[in-house]
Amino acid sequence: MKLVMYQKEGDPRLGCLAGDQVIDLNLAYEAMLTATRVLRARARAELMIPSETIAFLEGGDESLQAARETVHWIGAGKKKELSVRNIPVVLPREQVKLLAPVLKPSKIICVAHNYHDFLKELGMKPHAEPRIFAKFANAVASYEDPIPRPAMTRELGYEAELAFVIGKPCKHVPEAEAYDYIAGYMGINDVSASDLTKRDGQNLRGKSFDAFAPMGPYLLTTDELPDPHNLDVELRVNGRVLQKSNTNQLVYNVPQLVAFCSQVFSLEPGDIVATGTPGGLAKDRKPTTFMNPGDIMETEIEKLGVLRNQITAE
Repeated sequence: MKLVMYQKEGDPRLGCLAGDQVIDLNLAYEAMLTATRVLRARARAELMIPSETIAFLEGGDESLQAARETVHWIGAGKKKELSVRNIPVVLPREQVKLLAPVLKPSKIICVAHNYHDFLKELGMKPHAEPRIFAKFANAVASYEDPIPRPAMTRELGYEAELAFVIGKPCKHVPEAEAYDYIAGYMGINDVSASDLTKRDGQNLRGKSFDAFAPMGPYLLTTDELPDPHNLDVELRVNGRVLQKSNTNQLVYNVPQLVAFCSQVFSLEPGDIVATGTPGGLAKDRKPTTFMNPGDIMETEIEKLGVLRNQITAE
């Protein structure tokens, strides 16, 4: 499934992107239960498929299975006119805004220096352990959200990355069991103020401005992507390709990162791990390719869609 958070009117809601349509999973499940004469359909739908990603993931495999059954029941456009309490269950994609798949993660964990081509470009050797840092939830941005260039920087850089989202609480996970704790995958961009990270000698300020972590457009569940280690990664600014690689270049792969991070802190449903970026960064190019207001940044990960964001002035 392609899980999304979407908004048309009112609060954001959890949906499934199916072609050019968005299925409201909570309402669709309620409709399915009602059609099969299950008692207390609305209350059961709120319990099994809440209308928010993290609450949904907390339901574990049972909630995921309920969502799969719901999507199958809706079928390929067979119930387009279905409504619950006069609210449409299936909406045309163009009528809604796609939000970040996880709106308020408790953690955004980023991995540095994790692509072999990146290290080769800079003449570096792999680190003995993954290098990690964090962003805050204020950095979350969505598909087509503007990304303001902060007034205190003139060196705004891009970093296209594969991210995975934790689906179950875990601690001290063995690599062999890591996939059991992953809900799915999505694209993310670790937008960076390179002059500030250089000046500070660390990443916190330069990578934590508002909207510095655009993500999405959807979260692809692991049943549709069992192996994330052969995906093309591409970053474009105004149509010019500035990063081009593949996740087979990861130094530390997804199971290794789950195992490593879960040794450091407990991981919770909705936690995001951005796995690092390939070479071609703005600060490393000659001449540099820092982004300016008006530029269009596109982050594309094979099978995970395209993020499109415009740079604006703060």
